Amino acid sequence: MSDAAQAFLAALEVERQAALCADFDTLLRVQEEKRELLAQVQSCTDQALIDQVSERTRKNLQLMRQLLSCVQGMAGATNESGYTASGQSLQPGAPTLRGRL
Repeated sequence: MSDAAQAFLAALEVERQAALCADFDTLLRVQEEKRELLAQVQSCTDQALIDQVSERTRKNLQLMRQLLSCVQGMAGATNESGYTASGQSLQPGAPTLRGRL
């Protein structure tokens, strides 16, 4: 396993833990780490490793969407659009406020 891919997988694990704990500072920091590693990971030719990184990334994306939904609910904001399993928006729409602050 390449060092860049290992570092990217470690960053994804940090991202997962931060999303589970709603640690926004760590989420912002880990995005920078992932950006720095992405070019190196994209040059990887090990298909099994690429699949592993892709699967972990998809799972983290689902967690992020759930976190966003929770934060929007707490703030009284709703986003009427939903997402398919592949990440496509069902109904594009601007967030609205429900009158709770």
